[in-house]
Amino acid sequence: MTEPSDAVPTLAAILTEHGPASKDDIADRLHEAGIADPDAVIDELLNEFSCPARPLPDGRWVWLPALLAGRVFTHRLTAEELTHDLLATGPDLDPITELCDDDYAELADGSPVSVVVPGYDDELLEERGIPLELVDEPGALLLSPGTLAGLGVAAGDLLGMRLTNKGIGLEPVAATTDPTLGGRLAAQLDADESPSHFASVVWAACATDPALFTAPAAPLSEIADQHGLARSGGWLAPAGFDFQRWRFERKCARLADQYGLDDDDAFVLTTLVEMHAQMAQVLDLAIDAEDEEEATVDAPADTEPADGHYAEVLGELGAALANPVLALSLMEEATSAGRRGAAALGILAESLQSKVPRSARVATHWLQAMACEGLGDVAGCERELLAAESLDPDWPLTLLTLARIASDRGDAEAGLGLLRRAGVGADHPLVRLLEQHRAQPRTDVGRNEPCWCGSGRKYKKCHLGNEQLSLAERVRWLYAKAHQQVLGGEWGELLLLAGYERIRYVEDEIDDLVAAAKTDPLAIDTVLFEGGAFAEFLQLRGELLPEDERQLAEQWLGVPRSVFEVEQARPGHSVTVRDVRTGESLEVTERGRALDPGQLICSRVLPTVEGFAFFGGIDPVEPDERDELLTLLDDEPDPVELVGFLSRWLAPSELDDEYGDPLGTARAD
Repeated sequence: MTEPSDAVPTLAAILTEHGPASKDDIADRLHEAGIADPDAVIDELLNEFSCPARPLPDGRWVWLPALLAGRVFTHRLTAEELTHDLLATGPDLDPITELCDDDYAELADGSPVSVVVPGYDDELLEERGIPLELVDEPGALLLSPGTLAGLGVAAGDLLGMRLTNKGIGLEPVAATTDPTLGGRLAAQLDADESPSHFASVVWAACATDPALFTAPAAPLSEIADQHGLARSGGWLAPAGFDFQRWRFERKCARLADQYGLDDDDAFVLTTLVEMHAQMAQVLDLAIDAEDEEEATVDAPADTEPADGHYAEVLGELGAALANPVLALSLMEEATSAGRRGAAALGILAESLQSKVPRSARVATHWLQAMACEGLGDVAGCERELLAAESLDPDWPLTLLTLARIASDRGDAEAGLGLLRRAGVGADHPLVRLLEQHRAQPRTDVGRNEPCWCGSGRKYKKCHLGNEQLSLAERVRWLYAKAHQQVLGGEWGELLLLAGYERIRYVEDEIDDLVAAAKTDPLAIDTVLFEGGAFAEFLQLRGELLPEDERQLAEQWLGVPRSVFEVEQARPGHSVTVRDVRTGESLEVTERGRALDPGQLICSRVLPTVEGFAFFGGIDPVEPDERDELLTLLDDEPDPVELVGFLSRWLAPSELDDEYGDPLGTARAD
């Protein structure tokens, strides 16, 4: 076996014969079967869910094709499903549709079937004319057009989905009555009353009885409801279980871990995040309302009383925001939803402002500033920041945000002064950036000599301390300003995904995977340009930039990534490259990398006032991949897809020798 995936038949045999089995038992049996590294197999096949093995509530694993063979699960059809040949999978069909993620991309009759997930398959749904609101989490099963009509079923009928020896089949069914089914499901639930995945409970019940669900029964949701079990989404729990409280406590634990909060602060943050979500929903209703009267009915502005007990509770919660860590955590959670989240954050902060003590009002002003920033209101952002600074001149988040504004404006000295007041160290990224771009005093003019500008004033009274870097000297600074746009929120998540595509072939050699993923030049550049973060940066913060920088940034927006052929290399100085799409030749400053004439590379070549430079790294391109890459670039790929393609050269060769070197390449010991 050379890859963990080669062990799939062995794993299938083990779980078919000996399942359900624990991971330790599986590891022992894999070792007995001659698998040299059982842990690697378990990590890839089980932990990554890359085969049709699934866990039960008690942690043991089963092989679904063996466990579900001959079993049938039913679903009561709706008119919308019949119209669009779409089946809601959860919870009725979840136990069997899990197989559609693995080796069952076709039904038994050969027709294609796929699980569509909201947010990921919207384009496909739109192509089929399916309203997006019909598909909820965890997804739906998309059938070939005409499939349900061909079965002769109507709304309200039961449809059975059975695993046969030819695959998954669909059939109209009539349910048999089995009053024991609800009790059998209940018997698999945790004794401590914590919920379990509904499908996992069903698998556990099937593992105890080979005959269970071999005849059509009522849909699983109806069985659970008739027995009084509590269910929510894909979860099942004993009767009376409080899902709302459970979800709140889980969210508290997640936020405490994510932001390093104690229990009290985690409770406050979770409550404020929930309030923010409610305000976002109210905004959605107001936006969707057709007229002002409808908005008044469906989305009243006064959703909570302005005083009384609610105001007291709101004030107590908001008082904790004087802690910068808590305020920053709330901002990051709220603005991760983009403009919608920013708008709701502004409303929340404004509602808190009159109810919190003075010590926390600095935070409410700062939160309103961040809301303005997310909405592109630079003037409003700065106004709220100055109001916050007047309340507490030492509150660090205000100073850090003002420092970024100073950086965007090109005022390194002002930015450094604000950062010193905030108490950040010399290793802070913005400190390092501004230190690199401080204009140095001129050496050709004495302090007491007339200033070089011709004002007639002494140099020390005029331009000393106020020198400006040329645009060419500020090019990298401009790029770094835009880079800050992708450090948090949705952009940060996208950067992490793109960056992982870059490092996944060498992740065993990296100590901090998150840091490595988020600092990869190609990942950063693709999120900025292919992802759209650079355009957003210009839209939201462009007015802060010096005019010459803003004009240069607008030029950059129109420069696509391309494939270039190296025509001439001058090591340590520059290279001449030809864009294979346009035929245009450019001389590009490049001092750090050795490139050879005739070599194909992919990069983004941007103007730098004094010439051109590569941005986002340089990736080699194999000649036989050139046309495929050009087609991909023309199709406007997303950052993850593009980084994955350009990182192929980092993948280990299938012809590697025992040392990991390509066969035929001499190894120097």
